[in-house]
Amino acid sequence: MKKNFILGLSLFAFVACNYQEGSQQPLPEGMQEEATVHYDLDNPDIVYDLPANLNEISGISIYQESKIACIQDEHAIIYIFCTQEEKISSIIDFGKSGDYEDLAVLGENAYVLRSDGAIIMINNFEDNQRKVIEIETQLKARNDTEGLVYDINTNSLLIACKESPSLITKNHYEGFKAIYRFDLKNDRLIEEPEYLLDLSSIDKVKNTGAVEKFFIQTARKLNLTSSDSNFSPSGIAIHPFNNNDIYIISSVGKLLIIMDKKGLINNIIELDQGLFNQPEGICFSNNGDLFISNEGGCGVANILKYSYL
Repeated sequence: MKKNFILGLSLFAFVACNYQEGSQQPLPEGMQEEATVHYDLDNPDIVYDLPANLNEISGISIYQESKIACIQDEHAIIYIFCTQEEKISSIIDFGKSGDYEDLAVLGENAYVLRSDGAIIMINNFEDNQRKVIEIETQLKARNDTEGLVYDINTNSLLIACKESPSLITKNHYEGFKAIYRFDLKNDRLIEEPEYLLDLSSIDKVKNTGAVEKFFIQTARKLNLTSSDSNFSPSGIAIHPFNNNDIYIISSVGKLLIIMDKKGLINNIIELDQGLFNQPEGICFSNNGDLFISNEGGCGVANILKYSYL
């Protein structure tokens, strides 16, 4: 297994170290302090209400200054949302309808993730002569791939799976959530997960000391059980600085997990359900500002902006 196999103690170990809900929770003796969160997540600086054609917004990526590329569940369309004018400035059609979950923009090229694991590469995506290439990966519909982000340090894409973590059988890596790496230089998926988030039940925690006791306390707050982890990745982003921490958002359970590049979890934050109706997309601007998108459901879809503090 790769060295980034996340910690046999799992979401347990990192919940034990770093649960946050409103005020900071006390940590057991000997545990590391949780990293500073540079955002006031209860108080967005700006709420951008989105038009009806983005009611099912499923992913976002910074494109240019004041522009956010958006994707929605059903249509092969990239919407460019201008934050200065607070409206869609352009619409880019790239193919047939499908279940599109996230996107990553690299200069003039865009990568769109479909829920069955396919990656749609769109070269010069704003050009009328854009080139669209569909790349099949070993990931399938049962993996329900939902999160996509470009990792500049490795020239690769990280893909977060909402459902089955395995490429092989349904029960392989059972009890985990997986993040895979797609190598852009060779256009291939690395077959071993880059990160495995262990969501197994409390009775699988091997330690019996303070860590386990602290975990049991926080796990109850998070409603984690052996059959329901209450955490399923819906979006992923890499911070432009802050040691390139990885932010993973879950619409299920309304959680935000922050981990470092080695897979050590620094924070688990429970999001305000009044603000986060259905958080599906997450990205950062180059100056560290955070953007999180919410599907509309019965209301209005939006993008929340948080300035870096």
